[in-house]
This record gives sequence, structure tokens and C-alpha cells, in this order.
Amino acid sequence: MKKSCVILLVLCCFELFAAEKGEKMDIGKLDKNMAAKKAVSDGIVWYDPTQTPFRLRGLEWFSKDREFRRLPHDEGLPPAVDSLANHTTGATIAFKTDSRRIQVDVQLLSPDLKMWNMPPLGHSGFDLYEGGPGAWKVVGVTRVFQEQSEVYAAPDKKMREYLLNFPMYNGVKSLRIGLDEGAVIEPPTPYATTKKLVLYGGSVAQGASASRPGRGFLNIIGRHFNMEVINLGFSGSSRFEPIMAEMTAAVENPALVIVEGDRNAGWQRVRDLEPAFITTIRQKHPGVPIVVMQGNPWWGKDTNRPLIMAEQRKFMERMQPTDPDLYWWDCTNFLGDDFGECHIDGKHPNDLGITRMADAMIKLLAPLFEKYKVLK
Repeated sequence: MKKSCVILLVLCCFELFAAEKGEKMDIGKLDKNMAAKKAVSDGIVWYDPTQTPFRLRGLEWFSKDREFRRLPHDEGLPPAVDSLANHTTGATIAFKTDSRRIQVDVQLLSPDLKMWNMPPLGHSGFDLYEGGPGAWKVVGVTRVFQEQSEVYAAPDKKMREYLLNFPMYNGVKSLRIGLDEGAVIEPPTPYATTKKLVLYGGSVAQGASASRPGRGFLNIIGRHFNMEVINLGFSGSSRFEPIMAEMTAAVENPALVIVEGDRNAGWQRVRDLEPAFITTIRQKHPGVPIVVMQGNPWWGKDTNRPLIMAEQRKFMERMQPTDPDLYWWDCTNFLGDDFGECHIDGKHPNDLGITRMADAMIKLLAPLFEKYKVLK
């Protein structure tokens, strides 16, 4: 007992001395469970997950540009949106395999990215779910440092279904999936619908501030309904520009479109641009339900929330009589009375807040999907 205490004291003193000298502290030396594990790639075969039988989804324009990017390259895109489009939030790869080991070989766009209000696993990591529709559970996570990493080691050789979620605030230059030599690979269970859930919005839509990608509220909803989601959340940059209305409308075969960008836009843009934004989507997709989602209770005073809500009510009253497929959600009570426990920095939800948001949205989406016969 005394010997272990002495060793721990020496290690702590070493780390304190290193910190005083400006050297980085490696918590993994103090706690092996905190250490990043490198992959042992002997007997691993590497696959391109953009090819069958793997199913890559969540990137509407991938077949055109062959890039892990959420928008096509367009000279008219706002600069911030053009940059954020490289963030792979909402992208997934699904497959079945009997491989015991699942590894990834990734090159990130920004390997040294740091965010003060979001953990590395959330902004730059991958997480892995196992089980299939209706039975998903997370079994592995990894943050990638320009190297090969093991995501999961199954207890035995057995056919299982997997879902790999991409980083929410980083880009992916390249990705390979490593499986045991001789492993069988099969396509995943089909989606419950060929239609897609589309969301345009800001940082909360993009995924801030989930602890890992699978905890993003749109990813939670996608797993719940077993459907593809197209995440067009652009952090701090959802301002209802006409070109972004065109991009949102360009997503093929939407089941439902959610428009959430008023927090970044401010009340004047809500008044001047949001009605036209919705009209552009409607012209491309008649009869598809469009939801204007509003009302996060952790907003700052500078957002002028009462004015935003008033302006939205005005144009909804004007548009709904001729557009019965247009809906408005006041999301004020999504997080409950103790919403202060549901955010990480006063503006962005933590995992508790995200779970409550997802639960509330699922209850609102379910009757709409039934009404419009979205699910099989």
C-alpha cells in the first residue's frame, strides 16, 4: 500500500514539474484507461467504405464530387458555410460483418482542432453502434490522430450489424475500414423509408455540444426512425441566404424539412428572408411537410427572441392558409424547467439537453410521418 502511494506521489510530482516547464501532461501515464489505444494491424485487410456492401449516407452530393463534404462546391456559397460544409456531421457508414476487430485509418482535415466547449470525441471522433435498427447500442469510440485506430474488438466471431458515425466539427480527407482477414461483409438492414429527414440550421443542428457523434440529436432521430438524415447545420452561419434555400431544396426525396436557423439570422433576416427561404423549398417539394423549428430557451439577450417569434407568427399566419403542409414548433419547453442543467456553456446543449430535444422532436415527428405515410 505504502509503495503504491509513493509511486503515485512520484508520478504526480513529475507531471507537476513537467507542467511548470510548459510540457504537456499525459493523463494516460497516470490512468491507463485514459490512454489512447493504437491499433495492431497484423491480419487486418483495409476496405474502401464508399463501395458496396458498405452503405455511406448523409452526404447528399458525394456521388458527384466523391468528397466527404455536405455541399457541392459552389462559388456562391457564403465563405463560412463553404468551410463548414467540410465538416462531416450526419454522415454514417453501415454494414454487417463477422470480423472481431473493426479499425479505421483516417486523415482528418484539421488533426489539431481544439474547441473549448466540445470534447475531442465529439468534434473530431468516430463512434460505433452495434445491433441494427431498434437495437442500436454504442460499443466503440475513437479520436483519430492521423493514424490507424481500433474502434471495437468483439468478444467472438459472429455476424453483427454496425453503424459508424463521422465527426461533427471536423473534415475527413480519407477513410478506410479495417477488418480481420477473411471476414464476411454484408449490406446493412435497409432503411424503413427511401425518404430523407432534412434539417437546415446552426450550431445546435450541426451537433454542438454532444460528447460524441452518435449523441447529436439528428443522429439520435435517424437511428430511432431508421432513416437517412441530411444535416445542413452550419455553426453560427444559418442566415437564410437565398443560395442556402436552393441547397436545402436540392436534397432529393425529402420526407420532411426542418428549418431552424433564426438564432444566427436575427429578427430582421427572419422577417425579410425566412418566408422566401421556405417558399423556395416549397416550390421544389410541393406537399412535403416543412417545419419551422423555434424557441431554444438558452438564447442570449442579443438574439431578440420575442421579435423573432412575433415575426415568425406573422408569416406563418400569412402562409399557412394556402400551405397546409407548413408547421411551426415552439421549442421553448423542450428541455424542461431545469434547462440550466441541459447546456454546456449557456448556449449549446449537453448530452442531457440533446436527449430531451431528441425525445421531444420524436414525439412531434411520429404523427407527421404517419400522416404523410413516410415509414414502411
